[in-house]
Amino acid sequence: MAKMTKAEGTAIGFFIVIGTPIFAAYKLVESIGWVLPVLGVMGILAIYLWFQHNKRQKRIAYLRGKYSDDRVVQNILNALVWQGQTEEQLRDSLGSPVEIDQKLMKTKSRNVWKYQHKGANRFGLRVTVENGHVVGWDKKV
Repeated sequence: MAKMTKAEGTAIGFFIVIGTPIFAAYKLVESIGWVLPVLGVMGILAIYLWFQHNKRQKRIAYLRGKYSDDRVVQNILNALVWQGQTEEQLRDSLGSPVEIDQKLMKTKSRNVWKYQHKGANRFGLRVTVENGHVVGWDKKV
């Protein structure tokens, strides 16, 4: 009996993982028809969309209560960065940075918040924060 290679084992595992649900769905449709499975999928999709909508509405209500300014809330929801933005608004807008470089000077503190890690000390977005407010950013494309 010939020994199976790693690639062959992976391919067989892949076909089992992918093929089993497809075969089960085929047998289900063959026995009860298309109507119930389609309605089931549509129901699951509707529940998922309702859940996402509800989650977004809760986030909007939370941000409106926190900032009391619809322009700021819309900027945060659109994941924007702007000059004068506070650290808290930046964190609400983009999430926690991958890394923060800190530099303390006599009259101010300067932090560079790094997002979108690309590799060794390479980031897609660097936001400069001085004394708790955004003063600039550098976005790589």
